[in-house]
Amino acid sequence: MSIMLGTTLYSMTNEWLAGQYSLGSLIDEVGRRGIGPGVEVIGFQSLRGFPLNTREDEERTLRDALERNNLIPTSLASNADIALRADAWMDTDRSVEYMRPQIELAGRLGFPVVRTQLGLTPEVLEKVEPLAAKANVKLGMEVHAPEGPNTPKVMATREAYARIDSEFLGFVPDFSSCMRAIPEGMLAKLRRDGLSEQGVDALKRAWEAPGAPFQRYGQFAAEAGALNEPELPVGFARLVFTMFGRENLEDWREILPQVVHIHGKFYDVDENLESPSIDYEGIMRVFSELDHPVSMSTEWEGHAYLDADEQDAFDMVAQHHAMCRKFLGDQHLVSA
Repeated sequence: MSIMLGTTLYSMTNEWLAGQYSLGSLIDEVGRRGIGPGVEVIGFQSLRGFPLNTREDEERTLRDALERNNLIPTSLASNADIALRADAWMDTDRSVEYMRPQIELAGRLGFPVVRTQLGLTPEVLEKVEPLAAKANVKLGMEVHAPEGPNTPKVMATREAYARIDSEFLGFVPDFSSCMRAIPEGMLAKLRRDGLSEQGVDALKRAWEAPGAPFQRYGQFAAEAGALNEPELPVGFARLVFTMFGRENLEDWREILPQVVHIHGKFYDVDENLESPSIDYEGIMRVFSELDHPVSMSTEWEGHAYLDADEQDAFDMVAQHHAMCRKFLGDQHLVSA
């Protein structure tokens, strides 16, 4: 097994939104900082007109930037957007036609994987599989918090995959699914927004409790109401229950044979090259059992609660790479 490290440009969301970089200069900075070789791109974030009217100059900019920095395209992240209209969710045929140009563009740009989402039903998956095969790209269903490999929605996808039986259908594990603590950065933001220490304690208890995510949020919200906590941090705390999952990291073994790409989600790395909020030693132990090569995008999502002037995303990605090297060792890593 070998894992090729890289980054998703989503890690640099704050820098992107602040207008500090163009697409080309952002990729140049990834190359300059040595946090490739893999590069994942979020279609709707990075490419103007994506996917129906992506400009030729945008495609050329992407290709040229990757080439001059000796970087490798790994995954083009698509969106299912089944609730794009307020009056009705997309039916099967509309979902297929919505995915078609995203898949075709990935093939044209040389991305071997298209990140897909759980909004795609088994019926849609059956109809888009031939599109993926024609474009020679693999569709990787992202397994992201609050879901896990064995939650009902993911199990429905696993059953569909077993029925369709195609090499072009797989999974993209996201390590947000199996966290061991709420990131301190999130707790610090909630404190800045007015949450008391009693409120923080109530939040931690609810997050660690059994039950479905929104049930546990309801438990916290009720206790916060009794404590007269401010509305702003209580509302923002919903993210704690949807962004930070508590599934068992050992469950990733269930889908290892179908992993086509990995999202190395993280929020923090300490001076010992460990993540206080995610057990990376345990996760890397499981993924070292992969029997095929795969790419992993470092995905720092601290920008959900930190501003660009509070944390340099490129530095965070570099720390994550160092942590992964510590736990995986050279025998499980490939440079290109």
